[in-house]
Amino acid sequence: MSDIKAPTRIWIVEDHPHFAKQIARLITGEEDMLCEKVFSHPDELISELGYCAAPPDLLLLDVGLPGRDGLAVLREVKTKTPELKVVILTSFDDRERVYRAICNGASGYLLKTADPEEILTGIRDVVSGSAALTGTIASMILEGFSKHGPVEETEPLTAREEEVLRLLVKGFIKKEIGDQLDISQHTVDMHLRSVYRKLHVRTQTEAVSKALRKGLV
Repeated sequence: MSDIKAPTRIWIVEDHPHFAKQIARLITGEEDMLCEKVFSHPDELISELGYCAAPPDLLLLDVGLPGRDGLAVLREVKTKTPELKVVILTSFDDRERVYRAICNGASGYLLKTADPEEILTGIRDVVSGSAALTGTIASMILEGFSKHGPVEETEPLTAREEEVLRLLVKGFIKKEIGDQLDISQHTVDMHLRSVYRKLHVRTQTEAVSKALRKGLV
């Protein structure tokens, strides 16, 4: 019996044809990887996931996509196929997107500017069960969790504030939080202001970071 392992089946969602071709060619050149499909629009991916009998082993997903927020697409993909490993491959390196991607279930966050070998290594790391982070992204996350030093005591959150914070950590935007809890966006804003005050933070990213560090959700 052969002990040759089947190659990792990879799908790509990338709307820039030149870069999509580069990444597909990079993957195709590896014996342990197979680029099965490339989608230029997220709706094509969602449709394919709805009908295919065998989802891929790994999905490379851009954030800046036509007509859809890539992070919303990530959340939808993880809802449909929770076991599918998703690696964000994008040019966006701002903290909010990084945190939202990780909170929404991304197994890795790589930048398009990364060395090709770093991208391939990241894919293999995720397949083997590890996380994949471009060096600058890893540093950003560590800084985000540690730069404030020891955390101070915080005033307890109400049950509703905890619900709002939990959805915020999951990557939901204000309108989506309101829809989930059946409250107005104005009420969401009111709860968020209270959460920010109690956690001694000023931004959504800081609130998510502190909530995770303190185990509030």
